[in-house]
Amino acid sequence: MGVFPSKNRFPVDGRTVLITGASQGMGRSVARLLAQKGANVVVAARNVERLEEAMGHVAAGAIRKSQRFCFISADLTSSAEATRLLTETTAWNNNNPPDIVWCCAGSCYPALFIDAPITTHQSHFETNYLSALYVAHSALRFWLEPSPNSIGTSTMTATSPRTSTAQLPLPRHLIFTSSVLALYPIAGYSPYSPTKASLRSLTDTLSQELLLYPPTPSRPAVIPHCIFPATILSQGYIEENKSKHPVTLKLEEGDKGLTPDEVAEASLKRLERGEEMVTTDFLGGLMWTSVMGFSRKGVWDTLVGMVVVWVVGWVRWDMDRTVQKWGRGKGRDMKPTKMR
Repeated sequence: MGVFPSKNRFPVDGRTVLITGASQGMGRSVARLLAQKGANVVVAARNVERLEEAMGHVAAGAIRKSQRFCFISADLTSSAEATRLLTETTAWNNNNPPDIVWCCAGSCYPALFIDAPITTHQSHFETNYLSALYVAHSALRFWLEPSPNSIGTSTMTATSPRTSTAQLPLPRHLIFTSSVLALYPIAGYSPYSPTKASLRSLTDTLSQELLLYPPTPSRPAVIPHCIFPATILSQGYIEENKSKHPVTLKLEEGDKGLTPDEVAEASLKRLERGEEMVTTDFLGGLMWTSVMGFSRKGVWDTLVGMVVVWVVGWVRWDMDRTVQKWGRGKGRDMKPTKMR
């Protein structure tokens, strides 16, 4: 949580934002919301037809005629494509790299570990983790090793959240999109959950590594963030349910989920409060407080976590009992099945 909760620690008005996975779902909603906040937005994904529609939807939310929008088709499971994405975005942005990079690209095909073929595990790793890693690596190269002609698009200044002694350019932000499934186990998500947990670890590591690059008048600070959305009621979620194991559906009973717009709004609200690790609903927040480790946490999160951690043991026991009961009743003769 930010030191000054009432102050916007994530201003976007007049800034340029690159959003991957923005042709649908959460990414599309994030792009529209930031346009409504005055940002210039670059949307990226693979499908050109969806990108064209998404860019029109995003541009329709602009609050002034001077805002700019474009789309770039790229397969971000390739590091070369990630570099091209940053290069083209920088060229479009008057030879300045984007101020904010938000990685929303990802996919999920739930299955039991041995039911999913190795290719499915590989594709999840490439789409959910490596695509974000490639974009982040390219973005940080552009930000920390700027070309001589790159002066940054943000002329506004603000006191850096990591130093209180100087007026500096507004920080740049690198945002990963993980999942609450990175915080607790649910049987049937083994191809997906580990890839999302790796994004949390990467955020924690970069949070410390980026301290090696103190902000200067010509090089803004870079702040990493990780979003942990709960269930997002998108078209992708409908597709996910087609491959879910019955025990997974049983464990998820009662999960109402949030629309992509609700997730985008909740994420932005917490980013504006200065949070590095961001959850999007009440239960997700409780799950986050229960996670022990060295991630940045506010005092309130720490205090709540001391209570919630005692509840977590019971919740895990109850979930384990549900899985065991299903196995004893219907899983005695279970054999690996092929994914559709």
